[in-house]
Amino acid sequence: MRYEDLIADARDAGLTESTRVRAAFDAIYCCSPQLESLAQSLSALGLNADDVSLVRRLADWVLNVAPRGLLPMSPSEAVALAERVHKVTAGE
Repeated sequence: MRYEDLIADARDAGLTESTRVRAAFDAIYCCSPQLESLAQSLSALGLNADDVSLVRRLADWVLNVAPRGLLPMSPSEAVALAERVHKVTAGE
């Protein structure tokens, strides 16, 4: 899927919160280079330390908790993170 489709799902208030947070993660992953591992791909994004920490927390939730358990952040926070990642990777 494309970033635009995934971020639209992440913004869609008609979807469950966990679906929206997962869509935001998928949008972030779409922006990352496809390296040997998820950790390598996410670390290559060139984000500031705070956003790296948030992306790692989101990735941990997707890999180890989702769709059950507490969300690592709200859908709106996940969307904002995805938008920041997109701007960094797009060179904006």
